[in-house]
Amino acid sequence: MSIWKFSLAKLSGRGLETERELQTSLPPPSFLSEGVGSSTPMRRGSSEEEIINDESHSSYHVYLGIWMTLGVIEILWGVRLWMANTTVPLLVLPGVIAILWGLGILIWHGGSERSRFRTIALYGSLVIMLASFLFWAYFQILQNPAYGTDEMAFDQYAAQLFLHGVNPYLHSMAPSFNLFQVDPNSYTWMVTGKPVTSLSYPALSFLLYIPFMVLGIYSELAVWVNTLAWAVTVALAFFMTPKRSRAFVLIVSSLSIYITYAVGGVTDVLFLPFLVVVAYTWERYVSSCSLWRFGIPVLFGLSMSVKQTPWLLLPFVLIGIGWEKYYRDRSVSQSVRTAGSFFAISIATFLVTNLPFDLETPIAWFKGITTPFFGGNVPAGEGLISLTLFLHLGGGSLFAFTFLGGLTLVVMMGLLLFGYSRLKSWLFLMPCIPLAFTSRSFASYLVMLVLPAFVAQHNAIPTALVSLKRRGKALYAVAGSVVLIGLVGIYALTRSSPLSVTVSSIHTTGQLASVDTVQLAVRNQSLRTVQPKFTADEGGSLTSFWQVLSGPKQLKPLQSASYTVVAPNYYAMPSLVGGFQMVAFTSAGGVTISHSGAFIPTQWHLALNPDSVAGAVPYGHNVTFTAQIVDRYDRPVDVAGVAVYMGQIIYAQRGLIYGEATINNSNAGQTPVLALTNSQGQATFTVTDLVHESDPVYFEANLVNRTTFYPYGYSQIVPVRFG
Repeated sequence: MSIWKFSLAKLSGRGLETERELQTSLPPPSFLSEGVGSSTPMRRGSSEEEIINDESHSSYHVYLGIWMTLGVIEILWGVRLWMANTTVPLLVLPGVIAILWGLGILIWHGGSERSRFRTIALYGSLVIMLASFLFWAYFQILQNPAYGTDEMAFDQYAAQLFLHGVNPYLHSMAPSFNLFQVDPNSYTWMVTGKPVTSLSYPALSFLLYIPFMVLGIYSELAVWVNTLAWAVTVALAFFMTPKRSRAFVLIVSSLSIYITYAVGGVTDVLFLPFLVVVAYTWERYVSSCSLWRFGIPVLFGLSMSVKQTPWLLLPFVLIGIGWEKYYRDRSVSQSVRTAGSFFAISIATFLVTNLPFDLETPIAWFKGITTPFFGGNVPAGEGLISLTLFLHLGGGSLFAFTFLGGLTLVVMMGLLLFGYSRLKSWLFLMPCIPLAFTSRSFASYLVMLVLPAFVAQHNAIPTALVSLKRRGKALYAVAGSVVLIGLVGIYALTRSSPLSVTVSSIHTTGQLASVDTVQLAVRNQSLRTVQPKFTADEGGSLTSFWQVLSGPKQLKPLQSASYTVVAPNYYAMPSLVGGFQMVAFTSAGGVTISHSGAFIPTQWHLALNPDSVAGAVPYGHNVTFTAQIVDRYDRPVDVAGVAVYMGQIIYAQRGLIYGEATINNSNAGQTPVLALTNSQGQATFTVTDLVHESDPVYFEANLVNRTTFYPYGYSQIVPVRFG
C-alpha cells in the first residue's frame, strides 16, 4: 500500500473509500468523459514485484532525506538560541537540548519501523520546535522592541481605541507610528508622497487583541499575538496531516521566511489557523450534516475578517465545493445551492464580525478595508513588478499590473472550473499566481498559503481524472488565456516611463557615510504636465518621500529641469556603502514610476595595516600605517597618485575631543592629512604623539570623490593609546 493510500485510509477509514467509490462509479456529466490514467506506466519487461520494490526503495530514500533534514532543522533551532547566550543565558539550555535532539534524529534518521519510536520522534520534535520558536521570539523582542510594520502598529492601536469606545475607522492611525516606534521606511506610502494613516484591514485583525488587553497585556502584544498564531498554525497543520508528512510540516514552518514574518510584523499569520482548519475539512461541507456544515464557512468568514488575502481564495473554494457536490449528486442546481450557502454563511460571518463598524460608518469602513486595492499605494514586492523596479522595464502604467493580476485571477478561476479534477490539489495555492503579477506582490502573499495548501492536499478525497470531450477547444481556450496574459504583461513591461531621471550630484554626511541631498536632472518625455514626487530606493525598500528644495512644482511636456531633493529623516538617507536609485512618481493620466540609474558612490575603499595596535606606544615613538586601496571584493587596486586622507579624533566618554597626534610630520592635531598612493595603491602615514592624552586616539582613512568631493571608502578605525 502506498503512503498516499495508507494515510487516506488511516484518516477517514472506510467512509473515505466509499466516497471515492461513489465519485468514480457515477457517470461523468454530459460535456465530460472519463479518462482515468496511470501516473507511472509499467516498464516493458519488468514484473509487478520489481516495480513495487523500486518504488519502495525510492520512497524510503525520500523518507530518509526528510528525517535527516528535520534533524538539521532542530540543530538550527539550537544555534538560533545559542546566539542569545549573552543577553539571555538561560536560553542556552533549550538550545543545547534542541541540538542534542537534532543529532539524535540524524543518527536515528527515522529508520525504525516501529511506529512508537516514530511517534516519539515526531512529537518531541514538535514540542522542541515550538518551544524554541517562542524562546527565539522573546530574544528578538529584547533585541529590537520596535514594531517592524505599520500594519502591526495599526492593529494594536485600533484595539486600544476600540476599548476606549472610539471607532478606529474614523480615527487616524498616525499616532501609532511613534507609540510603537515604527521605522518611517516601514510605512505604507502612497504615490502622493503621504503615508497610509487609516485602518486598512477588517475588524478581526484588531479584535483578536481585545482578550489579551482585558487581561492587562499590552507590551509587545502584537508580536506575541502573531507568534502565538504561527505556533497554533504549525500545531494544527502537524496534527491534520498524515504521520509520514508531519516532519515536512516542521521543516517548512521553521524556515526563516515564516518565523521572521511572524515576529517581524506580517499579520497574515492571524488568518492561518482558520484557513488550516478549513483546508482540512472543506470537502466535508458537501456531505456532512453535523456542525461542520455550519462551522467550515464560519471559519472561512473569520479568516476573511482578518485580512484581504482569503477574499481571493473564496471563489476557488466555491468552485471546489460546487464540483464536489456535483460529483456526489450529479445535480447542477444542488451544486450551485451548496456553493451559494457556503458563500452566504462566509459573508454573513464576515459582516457580523465587522457589524459595529459596517453599520455605524459604512463608507469609512468600506474605504478602509479596500485601501490595499484602491488606496494608490506605491509598487513594491518580489513579483513581476521587480522587473520594473530594478531592471526599469516599463513603469509607464502601474494600472497595467493591477489589470494583469485581475485578469490572471479570472483565468485561474476558469481553469479550475473546467479542469477541476486535475487542478484540485492546487486549489489553495492558485490565488498566489495572480498576486505575483500585481504592482504590490510581497513574498508573504506568495508563501503564506503553503501550509493550508499542504493540509488540503493530504486530506483531499480522491477524484477521478476527467477530460473534456472537446479537448481541442479547451486547449485553445487555455492557450488564448495564456497569450492574453502575456500580451498584458508585455504591455506592462514595455510602456515606457514618462520621466528621464539622472543623479547629477550628491551631498553626504561625511563620517556618517550616508547621502542627505541629491541633485537630479529630470526631463518630462511625455505629452502631459506632471507633478513628480521623489523618493529613494535602497535594497528594494522605498524610503520616506524626499522634500524638494528647488525645482518646478509641475513639469510641462518635454520640459527639462533640475531638482534638489533632501532626505526628510535619517532613515531615508541611503548608505554610501552599496548603492541606491532615485524614484519619481506621477499620477497625471494614470500612476507611473520612473527611475534613475543605480548610483553607486563607493567602488573602492581602504584597508589599514596594521588594523590594531597592541599595548601603549611610548611618547615620541612612531606608528606607521599603510592605507591600501581595495575594490568591492577586497582585492588590492594598483593605482598611483590617488589622494588618501587620514583623520584623528578622540571618542571620549564625555564627547568628542580633537587629538594632538602628528601625522606625517604635520602640525600637532592637524586632521585630516593628505598622502598620495604609490604604484601599488598604497598611501603611508606615520603618526606620533608628544602630548599626554588619557584616552586613545582613533585613526581612520578615507577617499574623496574627485568631481563632487564627497568622502567615501572609509577604512576601519584603529585606536592607538600613547603613553
